[in-house]
Parts: sequence; C-alpha cells; structure tokens
Amino acid sequence: MKLIPSHLARHKWTVGLISLINLFTLFRFYEKGDVLHGLGYFFFFHVGLLVIYVLTKNAKTREIEVRQPRKELVVGLVLTAIGVLTLFVHFYLRSSEIELGFLIRLPILIAMLLCTFPVGIALHLLRKRYKLSELGLRVKPVRILLLGLLVWALTGLFAYLFNPEGILWHRVMDEFGGVAGIILQGVIGAALAEEFLRFFLQTRLKNTVQSVPMSILIATIIWAFMHFPKDYFETDDVYGLITYCIQIIPLGFLWGYLTHRTKSILPSVFAHGLNLWGFQNG
Repeated sequence: MKLIPSHLARHKWTVGLISLINLFTLFRFYEKGDVLHGLGYFFFFHVGLLVIYVLTKNAKTREIEVRQPRKELVVGLVLTAIGVLTLFVHFYLRSSEIELGFLIRLPILIAMLLCTFPVGIALHLLRKRYKLSELGLRVKPVRILLLGLLVWALTGLFAYLFNPEGILWHRVMDEFGGVAGIILQGVIGAALAEEFLRFFLQTRLKNTVQSVPMSILIATIIWAFMHFPKDYFETDDVYGLITYCIQIIPLGFLWGYLTHRTKSILPSVFAHGLNLWGFQNG
C-alpha cells in the first residue's frame, strides 16, 4: 500500500514539501534522542491520510461554493496579517508587564477578536450571504462527525504506543477545570476558530494555486506560524520556536485534509479541540 493516497501523490511539489517537513521533524526527534516518538509521528501522518481517504472514498459531498476566491482571499490574508501583528503586540505588552488603561487595551482586544480569531472573516462572508453550511458548518451526513472522532482516537492510539509519557489529559483537565473547560477553551475557543480560518484559506487558495494539496499545505503553514508570537517574548530559543511550528505542520495538514474530504470543519474541530495526546510536541 502506498504511503500517500494516489490523488495526492500526483501533486509532486506538495508531496515533496510535506515529505521534507516530515523528514526534518523526524530528524529533530532523533536529535533529542526521542526516535521512537519521531517514528510514531511519521507513520501516524501517513496512516491518518490513508484512513481518511479510504473512509471518504465513496462519500458524496457537495463542493463548497466560493464566489470571489481572489478578492475574499486578499481580505482574509489582510485580516490574518493584522491578527498576527496584534498577537505580537499583545504578548509583547504582557511580557513587558506594561500597565495600560482600558481605552488602550480595548482596540487590541477588538483587533484580536476580529482578526486573530477570524470573526472578521466570518462576518465578511455572512454579509455576502454565505450560508452556515458554506462556512464549513456541515453536519450531514452524521458519519463525517464520527470520522473526526476516529482520527482523534487514532492520534491517541499512536500517542499511547509511541509517546505515552507525553499525554496531557490529566494536566489539562486540572488547568481547564474539567471537561466543560476543555470543551469551552479547547474545542470552541481554539479549535473552532483555527479550523474555520484554515478552511477559509484552503477553499480560497484552491482556486488561486489550482491545487488542493498545495492549498492545504499553504493554509497549514500560515496556521502553524500563527503559534509563534505566543512564546516569542518568553524564550530566547527562536530556532526552537520555528522548529516547533514546522513540527505541527504534519498534524495540521492531516486536519486540513480531513476538512477537504468531508467538506466540513466539524470533524477537524473535534479531532483538534480534544487533541490532548501531546503527540506532536517534544
């Protein structure tokens, strides 16, 4: 059996880039003396792709309508860039412990809400009369939701076999205050926003770069490096932060592929929001 589904393997550039990223990640685990973890992550990526492909091979899903892909992409990229800059400002101010008045903090909070969390993009599309299903919030057929839980469980299985000491459930349960906190902060607060942003970028990039796999990869790279500002002002290890962003790309690509195959962000929201296996970390 091939490691990459045939319809992806035809896109040589994308396969080459994601393979380099996987090999670099494997090398980083090797450098840290965590070879078993690295091998598990490497094989999990390929097994995950094949499982999603096989289970959606005969599924009949309607394509997502995109009315003005290039104009919408420009708007989305501008808002996302503002969101990243806002993150840098927010974490710089927090790390510097600078006391700011409410009137100064308010614009930063609004910019984070509209641009870091892609509320601005969602409002822009709703103003153009996109339906919720066209924003990736499809719930039918129900089996697509179960596929998200299956990918989540598959991640857990590989984590248990290859890196059980990295599983984060107990720590996060304590930090978030139980299951309700995980759902509120992990699923709704983080995963829903992030998966919607990558869905938006994927569906608009697809019509620009004329390649579904490349659109998934580009959207995933943007998503991965949006994690950079959070720790930038708290560590001197810039190289380590960059390599961490690269390290989460394979998992993000898998979630993006899941969204593409199901035409819904909800399976990836479940797989992402409940991803307390810590498998991509290290």
